[in-house]
Amino acid sequence: MRWNDLTDELGNLFWDFLQNLIVSGFISDKIQEHFHRTTILREDIGMGKKMWQKKVSGVFGLAATLAFLAAAPVMAEEMPGADMPKNQWVDMDKGPGVAYWVDENGVKADVPGVKPQEVPAETGEPDNSLETEPEMSQNESTQPIGENGHPEKTGQENQQSEELTVPEETGNTQSSKRVIDPNRPMVALTFDDGPFAPVGNQIMDCLAQYGGKATFYVVGDRCPSYRAEMQRMAAEGHEIGNHTYEHKYLHKLSAAEIQYQISKGSQIIQEVSGVAPTTVRLPGGNKNATVLANVNGPIIMWSIDTLDWKTRNTQSTVDKVLGNVKDGDVVLMHELYKQTGDAAVQIIPKLVERGYQLVTVSEMAKYRGGLESGKVYSSFRP
Repeated sequence: MRWNDLTDELGNLFWDFLQNLIVSGFISDKIQEHFHRTTILREDIGMGKKMWQKKVSGVFGLAATLAFLAAAPVMAEEMPGADMPKNQWVDMDKGPGVAYWVDENGVKADVPGVKPQEVPAETGEPDNSLETEPEMSQNESTQPIGENGHPEKTGQENQQSEELTVPEETGNTQSSKRVIDPNRPMVALTFDDGPFAPVGNQIMDCLAQYGGKATFYVVGDRCPSYRAEMQRMAAEGHEIGNHTYEHKYLHKLSAAEIQYQISKGSQIIQEVSGVAPTTVRLPGGNKNATVLANVNGPIIMWSIDTLDWKTRNTQSTVDKVLGNVKDGDVVLMHELYKQTGDAAVQIIPKLVERGYQLVTVSEMAKYRGGLESGKVYSSFRP
């Protein structure tokens, strides 16, 4: 066989293979467009083959075939499910809320941090104000406490207790006043990156059962999609904190951009929930002098980092808290993950059993020195 015949034959094989892929829908519009510019229009297959046979000769046929082989990885990347793990999370090493779920067909979810079937159909008010495309954080690091401190219950000390005027809703809709004893140990459970109703409601159900409160650091642009959950947080006396409007790393922004992220986040939270946040948590915990100078509010870090976003393991999260907790700790978890909700329903009764009062950040700070705007707090020791 002559060299020209060989290359023509290769060209014909290449064309037939390419057309089969186009017809089957394997090749994306972007790649089709590229080949159309150098060969033919997709809809005229017959004429295109003649044009190909006319144009492809000699070395060009072989070069086109090699070019197709070189483009195969790009095509595979464009094809959903190609070389993609299935029924699992990908990009988990990139931080909380960044990982994507890949279903049994190899299709990657549109929204990070959430399986498509977990997105709730809330029956609250429709959201006409914002579209939510959350951008979640990387590892929020800390120095976990290594000692095991399990305080004993101190018995009846109501004569030294102070009453807060936060109404507490119960199953039979009766209201009572919340009592916090400043002489007994306290822990603040905090949940970042929400709201996310399937997990948030699970946590609040358990807290209601055991008389506890938590602090939810929510991302502003997610709030309009979870109005019912946000309003429940406020009604039941949980603290809603500001986790910025779009969860951007503030240490990379200008002073004006930092101020916008904080003020816009606060505005949306108040519009949706009816309460204004008084504390701030920085995405990723990242800060510098510009951040400290432009965040209008106390900055709350943490003393126990569960790494729940990374492990996605219920028992690991439970062990991290119960094995390290001490009076005055601020515990970091994330509201986006089912495993965290499952861990919370184990952690909450155990902490109560050990004598801890489950309080909000602001409640604990009230008895442990207070809060000042622009200052950073990671725990509230007695």
